[in-house]
Amino acid sequence: MGALNRTCTILWVVSFSLLLILPADSSIPSQSAATTYEAHYTLLNQPLVVSTPPSLYEYYNNLSHVIKNDAEYAKFITPQIVQPIADTIRNLTQGLPYPEEQFANEVLDFVHQIPYKITGAKYPVETLIGNEGDCGAVSLLAASIMKAGGLDVILIKYTASDFAHMNVGVNLPQEPVYKTLFFSSTSVEFNNKTYWTAEATPLANWKVGDQPARMAETVYQVIPIEDCEQSSPGQVSCSLSTLLPIKVSIDFSSAPKETNRSLLIWGTIEPNIPNCNVTIYVKSEGNIQYNKTITDENGNYAFLWNFTKDGTYYISATCSGNQTYAGADSEKVAVLIGPPQLLQFQSETYNYVVGIPVSDIAIRPYMGVKDFLAAPIEVNSSFSYSFNVLSTGQSTSEVKTMTLTLPATEHTIRSRNRIIQTIQVPAKTIVVPENIPPGLQPLALPNDFNDTINNQFCFILKKTATGQYNFTAQGLANRDITALKQGNLSTVFFNATDAINIGEWYTVFTEISKDSLTIKVQDKEGTSQLSEPINTLDNDQVVLIMANNVDSAVALKNFQVGGTTEKADPTTQIVRFPTPPPKSLLFFGVAVVIIAAVMIVTGAAIHVKKSKANRKSGGAAGFHHSGGGFEPPFSHFPL
Repeated sequence: MGALNRTCTILWVVSFSLLLILPADSSIPSQSAATTYEAHYTLLNQPLVVSTPPSLYEYYNNLSHVIKNDAEYAKFITPQIVQPIADTIRNLTQGLPYPEEQFANEVLDFVHQIPYKITGAKYPVETLIGNEGDCGAVSLLAASIMKAGGLDVILIKYTASDFAHMNVGVNLPQEPVYKTLFFSSTSVEFNNKTYWTAEATPLANWKVGDQPARMAETVYQVIPIEDCEQSSPGQVSCSLSTLLPIKVSIDFSSAPKETNRSLLIWGTIEPNIPNCNVTIYVKSEGNIQYNKTITDENGNYAFLWNFTKDGTYYISATCSGNQTYAGADSEKVAVLIGPPQLLQFQSETYNYVVGIPVSDIAIRPYMGVKDFLAAPIEVNSSFSYSFNVLSTGQSTSEVKTMTLTLPATEHTIRSRNRIIQTIQVPAKTIVVPENIPPGLQPLALPNDFNDTINNQFCFILKKTATGQYNFTAQGLANRDITALKQGNLSTVFFNATDAINIGEWYTVFTEISKDSLTIKVQDKEGTSQLSEPINTLDNDQVVLIMANNVDSAVALKNFQVGGTTEKADPTTQIVRFPTPPPKSLLFFGVAVVIIAAVMIVTGAAIHVKKSKANRKSGGAAGFHHSGGGFEPPFSHFPL
């Protein structure tokens, strides 16, 4: 029977190995800009779809990933973002005998489907979109989902001389019931509670309580996660069926007159989704801020955006979706904010302001931005963009003012030829400070100050030394424009300020060839406001003056080089494709059974044949038992 025992042992090893084989998943990145990311998983033999708006990924990818001490791992725990995943898994496990443990095991099954790759600590949404992560990344994802599902969890960090590792600790009402063969449940004690180890890496189908053998004698550190993120800009959407696409629009209107510097951001969710959470993302100087609003009964949303600083802002709107609809982003709009109006007072000989008497702090915010944005353009190409000039409203000054009327006066002067002349000075109404707040004082302005404010918003197309072009959006001062007109005969100016209405969208089409370029400005009805061919052999720069940008803003969108100006339909980028149905496992199972039967029958036949031969030869027939016991294969999985 020794041969038969060895045969069965080999067969058991082969069978177990085959059952561990799963079809590999693949991820194909898309070159087009997506309005949503989508990932497909399998859970309890059911498909599970997770959809994520790109803006949610961009927000967390833009945050700091620096970890100064172990306590800062908690900042990567984001339960609100993955709440829909937790809710979906909870619904699948709530009727099972041990719902807490089985929920935790299904969360592990979910994260086990993410391929292993050394990445360092990442926010859960980054791991979902990247479809990869190391022990830290997948543990942070698993802990976030478990916490969102109501479990009491911790992080466990292991440190040795040659490696470091992380997994999750889960507090359950009882010792784990569902155990992996040849594993005993492992736990750690923290704050008088028992936390069972939960391994998130995909090397094996770990369950709660399992632990890689290498961790058994390794020094560990418990990391509590009470200081995790308490609020998030949005959520993923999750469903056991296909998520339907939505379309998010975004538009801008001038600020209401009674408000300070602000713009109204508004749009629609299609199809109409009432009470849908909408997040407004505002990116400026590398930082991303967000605000939230909700849709009304018709799927419309509106948000009054207040700002205090001029410059370039990139703004988009996002709907997080729900169990029926996938979340999606709107297009991103560049909003170029001009300087605020400076409250100036007049004396008999100069203008002055009331401000802080330190360097140019009092007037610097009112000078305006010189350069808003830039983009290279190749020759023999075309490009287009849409813009909208908006009124931002005026900032409120802390200096109270009052109006004075200076009475008419007469002045008598004697000329060089001794003729006496009387000069009549008419009455004059002026605005003066009612009082001077503490810490401020009157500051005289240079005589040419108003000519140095970058108050003319311009689109500029300039030929480079290589024959290509640069497109820029700039704020120019009056003296800059005067200098360009007087000193640069190769610059062509177009002043479109009189043709542009506040609050209306216009589209600019530009075609560039080797010897000429053509600029066309059309309103939303397609009516041409400007159409000019320009000889580029004699002219290397075109300046299109669009508006006075004091207390104004310009929204810029749909910047496209070549192609169509029509809005693209919502696009979905698949970041993780569905795992093919495990037909191969059935084949393997059948094959294993057939092989087992053949090998057992063959082994038995060989044994019978040898027994007959031994009886004929008079040899002693016997069975040897080593007594050493059976050491099961795969008794531990190396990290």
